[in-house]
Amino acid sequence: MLQKRTITTDRPFRSKELSPGVFFESFYPGGINGPNGELHLPTPGGQSWTDLLLLGTKEDAFQLMLPDIRMPSNQYWPLHWHDCWTAVLVVEGECCIGDWWMKPGDIFITEPSIEYGPLLIGPKGCRLFEIFAQAHLSPGGYAPEYHDHPTLRLSPGRLFLERSELNKRNDGRQVLPCNGVDGITKTRLAPGAIWNLGQADDANRGVMKDTRLTPGERIDAQSYGDWHALLVMDGSLTIGGEVLVRDDYLRIRPNALVGEIEAGQDGVQLLEVARTTRSLVPLTMA
Repeated sequence: MLQKRTITTDRPFRSKELSPGVFFESFYPGGINGPNGELHLPTPGGQSWTDLLLLGTKEDAFQLMLPDIRMPSNQYWPLHWHDCWTAVLVVEGECCIGDWWMKPGDIFITEPSIEYGPLLIGPKGCRLFEIFAQAHLSPGGYAPEYHDHPTLRLSPGRLFLERSELNKRNDGRQVLPCNGVDGITKTRLAPGAIWNLGQADDANRGVMKDTRLTPGERIDAQSYGDWHALLVMDGSLTIGGEVLVRDDYLRIRPNALVGEIEAGQDGVQLLEVARTTRSLVPLTMA
């Protein structure tokens, strides 16, 4: 029997409420190979592992979704699109999007409904975060010619749709280059850098920030005006007597009081993700 190609969970590996509305959670272990080596299962098109971090509830107008995706070597995803702002951050390994070989720390951002790709996973596999500013618009689609592609054939829920007028520029081609395409941005993690997932004048846009703290540096206790996450990318931090390291994160409800944060002996690198600009003044673009 063929194994199902995609394993997805929306349950964090660990979850502990440090204080009302402040959750200490973790992505699953196993790194690039998946928690139990799932990426090595003998599945046509390749197995993958996905772990979901959601900011917001079903009662909110929308949720921001951050899948932690682990994919095997040489897996190939055809050209496709998502109907919301989307960011891809490579965490481990390599991934080629279009004609850009992305390495850890590289970020690809696309505006809604722009067909991009393909994705070709590097020779050692790839782990990436794919951030969707509005989860309900994330499914997007694949052009009909990919309906029998081996990577997609065993994946339930894939949508095969006719291309838009803009995306018809990809008729008859396999690759959309990343350079010089309106709505596509190539960038990289850098201390203090901020990225909008939405138009710059939209208060409901998602926002990401690369925050670095030196050893022993502190962030005073504070609250956020909307859903917020602090992901430890490197180093460590302490909050409320708990130590967070790589793959740990804080998931924070609106207006919840977050205790003082102190960076560990090697400092800490954080990826901050805000559902909207109301999440924190420092995350609001000037």
